[in-house]
Amino acid sequence: MRRMALAVTMVVFLAFAAVPLTVAAQAPSSTQPAPYSPGLGDFMTAYVQPHHIKLWFAGISGNWKLAAYETNELDETFDDVVSYQGNWHDLPISSLVQALIRPQLKSISAAIAAQDLTRFKSAYAGLNTACNRCHMSAQHEFVKIVTPASNPYLDQKLSAVQKP
Repeated sequence: MRRMALAVTMVVFLAFAAVPLTVAAQAPSSTQPAPYSPGLGDFMTAYVQPHHIKLWFAGISGNWKLAAYETNELDETFDDVVSYQGNWHDLPISSLVQALIRPQLKSISAAIAAQDLTRFKSAYAGLNTACNRCHMSAQHEFVKIVTPASNPYLDQKLSAVQKP
């Protein structure tokens, strides 16, 4: 019986002795890659561009709720751009966003609140100009923003929903 108790004690001891080795083996090493931080191009292509396109089609069709939503999404995305890429290749992106983009988003919001299509189109054109000025400052004038000609989001109704 004493041998059995000794054997059980040894097994339990060895099991607990191995725990720190197992935990240490699972601890992150200093060679693991840093957490993902999106680049400026990632923000522009993955977030800004789709919201910008949807904003246009929602606005010109009078879907003011969706247009307001897309404007807010753009504004939030530019918050992230400033947080993650405030300075990009020695270019003060946060200052450019504040000086060029934010005023245009406010103009668009005002046009949407007034549900004024003429003002909306003018404010959207102003946003395009602001985007292109920012691209020129970044020496990316080859990225030219224009008013979209056709809706690439065929799986989403961007026009105003008709009530029965």
